[in-house]
Amino acid sequence: MSLSTEEYPHLEQDTGDPTNEDGLPTYDDLAAQNGPNSRFGRWRGWIEKRAAERYAEVSPGERSRRRERGWGNEEMYASESYAEFPPIPTITSEPPTPSPMTLHIQTNDLRNLHISQPNQPASSPPLPPLPSVSLKLVPTHLRMHQFGSRFLPHTTSPIRCVLSILEGKLLLIGHDEGLSVLDMYPRSESAGITVKGPEEAQARSIWTGEGVFQMSLLEMDNDVRGTPQGVVLALVGPEVESPSSSKDLESTRVLRMYNLTSLISLAKWAVAQKGARPLDLRKPANWNAQTPSKRHRPQNSIARGLKSLIDSPGNHHGPESHSSYQALLSPTPSIDPAAGRNRNSFDSSSWDMIDELPLRWATDFVSLATPGSRLSTCSVLSYAIWNNDARGGRLLAIATKANILLYETPRGERAFHFLKEFYTPLVPRSMTFFQQTVSDINRTFSDLGNRSSPHRRTDSSSTARESRRLSGSLSSMTANYGTQLSLFVIFDKKAGWIRLADSAVGEVELHDDGAKQESTSPTHRKSRTSIDTNAFGKWIPPAFCELPFEAPLQTMKVTLLTRGRRTHILPNPLPTNPTTYSPLRIINWRNNTTNVVARIFDGSEPDMDGYSTPAYLQLISLGELGIEVQELSLLSLLGKGKGKARTDDALYVEQDTGGDAGFLSVGGHWDRQQTMYQSLNRSFSSLSTASHASMETIQLEREKGVYCWCRKGLEDWRVFWLGGSLAADYEDEEQ
Repeated sequence: MSLSTEEYPHLEQDTGDPTNEDGLPTYDDLAAQNGPNSRFGRWRGWIEKRAAERYAEVSPGERSRRRERGWGNEEMYASESYAEFPPIPTITSEPPTPSPMTLHIQTNDLRNLHISQPNQPASSPPLPPLPSVSLKLVPTHLRMHQFGSRFLPHTTSPIRCVLSILEGKLLLIGHDEGLSVLDMYPRSESAGITVKGPEEAQARSIWTGEGVFQMSLLEMDNDVRGTPQGVVLALVGPEVESPSSSKDLESTRVLRMYNLTSLISLAKWAVAQKGARPLDLRKPANWNAQTPSKRHRPQNSIARGLKSLIDSPGNHHGPESHSSYQALLSPTPSIDPAAGRNRNSFDSSSWDMIDELPLRWATDFVSLATPGSRLSTCSVLSYAIWNNDARGGRLLAIATKANILLYETPRGERAFHFLKEFYTPLVPRSMTFFQQTVSDINRTFSDLGNRSSPHRRTDSSSTARESRRLSGSLSSMTANYGTQLSLFVIFDKKAGWIRLADSAVGEVELHDDGAKQESTSPTHRKSRTSIDTNAFGKWIPPAFCELPFEAPLQTMKVTLLTRGRRTHILPNPLPTNPTTYSPLRIINWRNNTTNVVARIFDGSEPDMDGYSTPAYLQLISLGELGIEVQELSLLSLLGKGKGKARTDDALYVEQDTGGDAGFLSVGGHWDRQQTMYQSLNRSFSSLSTASHASMETIQLEREKGVYCWCRKGLEDWRVFWLGGSLAADYEDEEQ
């Protein structure tokens, strides 16, 4: 079965080559040349299968659209008849033949003119955007995706937070100068392409003058039209270089609850305006005058819905606290463009109202601090949220300069109620909720200093040594109080914990491994200098993950504590005194880290050739010099075989990002471009409720990547994405 030029005239062949008399080689020719065990022969069946699948994936309508654009694959249409295309007209000297469609003017039956008109062909839908080119960090399974042009920054000030909206189509970016939006699928009318891909994403500025430092989505739902509605908690403050900002920039940062619909409208407006006219919010006096008030709002305003999330003094059981879910997320008529144009009581012109819409959207918020509350007189540094998925409810911890305020939302309610106040002798820089196992000794031995008392630090090294000495003799007198929720608080040079139930406090210390504890490092060796440096490094927020066992539906929760260049993998819930427990593994990094992210991959089943990928733990370190990745096999991490596990089983890679890098949030599947593009037209409820029970949705939830930031230059900050899965690796191998 040989191919010849006469038999297939549309194929390009090198007919001038005397050694190639029979045209293109066949599979049998290649097998005869390279042998039956060659790589090409072994993949023959796979190539034929993939070629058939790729041909079947293209619909007839798609082939027709490609043919109209003139860039279709001619080999794909080799089996189609060419007689259906009209012949090329011949130019002659004869006068042109009159067209059968002559020009005439219709003067009667104009009402039914649209019936007599010929059916115009419907415009073809835009082609899906081309997938972005990713960088695989070999030898690990991690991939790095960068958005937009490599010459244009996303922001000119440090990026603090991101919030993905509209299923990843838009990405809100909070930075020191204000709020921006990253359009992942910008539209363009040139060259017949209407939708571009993430590699051509464009950043647009929404407002300036009010920096956004933290954002969290508290609630979200879709209305009957599929419009997302919800509440966004944001920590905002004056711009760093704003004249209104004082010497202490953190003194005026406040917590606000924004309407999600208004933020989405603002993002769409900024994309449509191409960021040419961002809002200027540098004058606080204007904010007080423009802040929505009750006398400017109707009864069903979003302001009342947002206020139902706040516990007002003296009204803990008001009707606002028990308002329905749809009542909270009802649209605001005063900020709806269509409703505003139809309102007869509005004195100004419609054009003036349209110009005011962006400002109304930007001021559609309610401050979390009510007048007369403890929070109204404090400056907010950061906050942390804990969602109790099992019992319901939510906890909100707010850090100020001298204390930590704790709010709660009981089960069945939606209002924030003030719960407790914790005093902190040092300024808290970061907070994280975590589970802690609590065990106490009989009161007879409380004078030995082994107990943690409320608002008293157990910071002495002699106390720790005494605790380890008495742990064996007093084990029978130890009372176990179960798992308690606590706060992991990071200060400038120390880290401590605060137990919420009894307000007990303590200082966190890592286990001193010395020379006996197994560790994993890029160089597989440690020096005393590195140990001393790690001991005095800075603490970073802990990370959590669940390690799967061989038995189905069984996992082991672990906590990752990091200080300096060393990460300890400890059991979760975390013991009260981690120094008395040897960690599962100690991870050493080459550079100082600011964030550590843990991801789990379950591995793959053996294929036809018997090859399989074992389950592994992927650790990502983001620091001052870029990215570091280590992948550990779960068999070696959880194995209980004889002897020490191998320390050289970890895969390591280091990637330079051009400067320091940091963690923003979890989300996105940019390694699966087709999945991301198809989810743009799906509602949030269909993904989170109808399909939540499916195994595919659960797997996608576990394979979410992470959004990160990096600094490229003096005024050049970018957002990039880290992720990857075994399925994406297999797709690349097939291509």
